[in-house]
Amino acid sequence: MSTRNKILGGIAALTLACGAGVGVSVAAPPVHAATAACGPSCVALASQQWGMADVSAVLLGTGQVGQSVILSPAGRYPSEDFRLLYEGTVAMFYQDGLVDAAVGLTWPSDPVYEYEYVPNGTETDLCLGTAVTAANGTPVTLQRCGTTSKVIWIPLSIDRIGGYVPLINGSDTVSSTPYVLTAGKVGQDLSTAELYLVAGTFAPLQMWENLVGVR
Repeated sequence: MSTRNKILGGIAALTLACGAGVGVSVAAPPVHAATAACGPSCVALASQQWGMADVSAVLLGTGQVGQSVILSPAGRYPSEDFRLLYEGTVAMFYQDGLVDAAVGLTWPSDPVYEYEYVPNGTETDLCLGTAVTAANGTPVTLQRCGTTSKVIWIPLSIDRIGGYVPLINGSDTVSSTPYVLTAGKVGQDLSTAELYLVAGTFAPLQMWENLVGVR
């Protein structure tokens, strides 16, 4: 069962109770980013909300634990260089006791990835993650790779729409409305928040696409 169908059930109940509604914004024109030194294996994350003109970037390019990750205008900047690392399946992580049952039993066949920060192709052993268990408004920062579930991300392929997917943080403990990577405005920090719907589909702020290679 797709996450969207689960959320629709919850949203229907909330709508009857509250009568709430939200609007949708249009994404920006396409542009790509990655430095030549990082090469064709580099990726940058773009949200459906803002389009490919704005991508994930490390604030000031500073590679240190706790450094903020923001959305920034796309260009060939080292601060936007990430490498996508496939780490196995959710089932493997659950068997090893690394993810909660809410994740392990709901999406066992989904892949698990890390996003390592590699400015100009240089490994830093710092990955996109959270310092604490994901919740609403938890900042997404650089954290040591390969340490905890907080630095892994699970793309929900069953919920792919037009090349964009939600990315669940590995520390999630909720199956119906999991905590996913969420964009703010350009220049603002990325964070995690419960997956929600806008006009019957996933919030564009929470849908992501990997832009691969030098463009």
